[in-house]
Amino acid sequence: MLQRNSDLPYVIPDEPAARPAVESWKYPTVDLREMGRILRRRYKMMALPAATLLGLAVIYLLFATTLYTATSTVLVDPRRANVVETNQSVLSNFGTDDATIESQTLLIQSVAILVRVVGKLKLTEDPEFMPKPGLLDPIKRLLFSSSGPSDGASPEDAARARSVEILQKRMKVIRQGTTFLVDIAVSSESPQKAATIANAIADAYFEEQVRAKYDATRIAATWLNGQIDELKSRVVASEKAVEDYRSANNLMVSQGVTLNDQQITDLNNKLIAARVQTAEARAKYEQVQDIAKSGGDPGGINAAISSEMITKLRTQYADIAKNEADLSSKYGARHPLVANVRAQRRDTQRLINEEIRRILDSTKHDYDVARSRETSLQQSLDQLQGVSTSSGQAQVRLRELQREAEANRTQYESYLARSKETTAQESLEMPDSRVVTKASIPIRPSSPKTMLILGLAVMLGLGAGTVLAFLADYLDGRIKTLEQLEAISGVPALAAVPLIGARELARLARRGRNELGRYDPKSTKLLPAPLQPPLTRYAIDEPGTFFAEAIRAVRLALQRTMRSQPVRVVQVTSALDSEGKTTLAINLAQSLALLGIRTLLIDGDLRNPQVTRALCPRADAGLLEVAVGQTAPEHAVLVDPSTGLSILPSTRIKEVEFITELMFSDRIVDVLDYFRHRYELIVIDSPPLVPLVDGRALAELADRIILALAWDQTPGEVLSHAMDLLSPVSDRIMGTVLTRVDLRRLQFYDYYRSSAYLKPYGSASLHAGAAR
Repeated sequence: MLQRNSDLPYVIPDEPAARPAVESWKYPTVDLREMGRILRRRYKMMALPAATLLGLAVIYLLFATTLYTATSTVLVDPRRANVVETNQSVLSNFGTDDATIESQTLLIQSVAILVRVVGKLKLTEDPEFMPKPGLLDPIKRLLFSSSGPSDGASPEDAARARSVEILQKRMKVIRQGTTFLVDIAVSSESPQKAATIANAIADAYFEEQVRAKYDATRIAATWLNGQIDELKSRVVASEKAVEDYRSANNLMVSQGVTLNDQQITDLNNKLIAARVQTAEARAKYEQVQDIAKSGGDPGGINAAISSEMITKLRTQYADIAKNEADLSSKYGARHPLVANVRAQRRDTQRLINEEIRRILDSTKHDYDVARSRETSLQQSLDQLQGVSTSSGQAQVRLRELQREAEANRTQYESYLARSKETTAQESLEMPDSRVVTKASIPIRPSSPKTMLILGLAVMLGLGAGTVLAFLADYLDGRIKTLEQLEAISGVPALAAVPLIGARELARLARRGRNELGRYDPKSTKLLPAPLQPPLTRYAIDEPGTFFAEAIRAVRLALQRTMRSQPVRVVQVTSALDSEGKTTLAINLAQSLALLGIRTLLIDGDLRNPQVTRALCPRADAGLLEVAVGQTAPEHAVLVDPSTGLSILPSTRIKEVEFITELMFSDRIVDVLDYFRHRYELIVIDSPPLVPLVDGRALAELADRIILALAWDQTPGEVLSHAMDLLSPVSDRIMGTVLTRVDLRRLQFYDYYRSSAYLKPYGSASLHAGAAR
């Protein structure tokens, strides 16, 4: 048993560093050997929960329904097919939203999908998916009669709901880690049915995806068609408003602008060109006027120089002048040919002058025409600008109507294009998931897991049993070892008297059969040795046993004390009744008497005289009669001829109050003083200390006290209480003796005092039995 080495409280030292390392306090450690002993000595308690749980597990396995599990694996693909849109790839990039995958996992096990599976496979007609009557159903109907499934629901709906509920319990939808793979596991009593339902759930999930997308697309298309009709009406109305307003305000448009604005632009361009022409004509005219005022040659003006006619005439004039010079030098100035050539020269000069005058007149005329045209264009432009200013406000309103019409047209065209795409997608809807692995028919059952259940039952049972064993051992305060006995009592533990089995005692009792016929049952003397209880003479009848060895160990301790101190009266007592003190007292007294020591055994337990009952049940005089003076001491004492032991019995007394007063009177002191002078040692079998005060009174008269305690029976608290009761005479306590020790079981507590360690040195009957 796990126990502390000391009952002293733990005190933290003031200066742990200054103390030597040898004396420093050590933390308690777990003793593995002691733990092993605990499990060995309490193996039954440890095995009981394991056996119980194992039996319950076997019963469960015998009555549990065998289920087969089929698994279908689905890939929840976050990529979306875009067949209609040409500006995107067919499959978009992977998404990383875990919430989407978890949502799809919950969708697979939703009621909407399971209802579809129940209806498709007709599970409402399958006995496996029909609720089975239970023992608590009448009570449930009594408690929940007002809220049953029949309230407001048809029988078909109620049956479908119950089948869906059972199917939900039979299926598990688990996502594989952080992947896009989802396992749909369905358990059923039939392996084929399990695979069929698992695949049906996957198909129903795909159908639900397609149906949801088709419904959403159809709703979107219907809504778009309604919006398109409305937008079309708005576009027609807005365009008609633009045209009506333009016609009403004379804002006709040509090439994107109004006619008035176009005319202003054209007149402005023509006016610019006219001004350029006027400037050019004015420059030419001013040049001519300047030449005329200065008297210069008009032929030097640009128009004359660039005139082709003047150029030809001047060429002709040069040829004639040259010819005149040649003829004059040849024929003289008066020659008719010269006169004729000179006349041609004058005619040519005249033609040149006339051409120059015509050019000068043309310059003035061109200037007047250009100025007149410029003035006319300016007047027309001013008139159109006045009209444009008056129609500016109307154009602002016109542009507002145009913008509104353009916005309506753009929105209408967008909705029309989207409607066409949506209409095309209605026939192209595909599920966003696909089956990776279809459920196959399982070949082995998945539930119940026989080996796992049995293993868990054994492990849990052993674990619970181990905890119970340690807890029971921790709470078990009964004395098991001599070390524990010494630690609690504070006095030496003298010996451990082993338990003698009932079979061994019966074997010894059979030896007195022959003597029984010759015995007079009315005799007041001691019983013959063969008729005495075997346990009272076991130490001398079986001297080679551990029992006799323990008695000798107590005798040796008493002899040591007698050598150093005067000891005449030894009290053998116990804390409680039935702890083996009487057996110890009788065997100790017999062992002392065999050594030649004059020994007297007094039965001091007047209430329950066990010594008298065992050795001389018909005694007519005893301690009480001697104390009150009714019988002389030498007539009350009986002598055992086989050992030489003198015995003072105690007759039965009915007046309990008289017994208590006797123990506290001087009469008992006188009796003990009388026998002190006639015997070397007096052994008193005393009443127990805790329940009765008689033993405490006798302790005041004893020289030494031996306290007997039953092994694995007397609690440590009782021993502590007994020691407290003996505290006034604590110096007289010689030691304690552990009785009724099961040496086989002792090896689990104290191996070196057990039968395993002592077996080479002797033999003893160690079977289970009882001893007083």
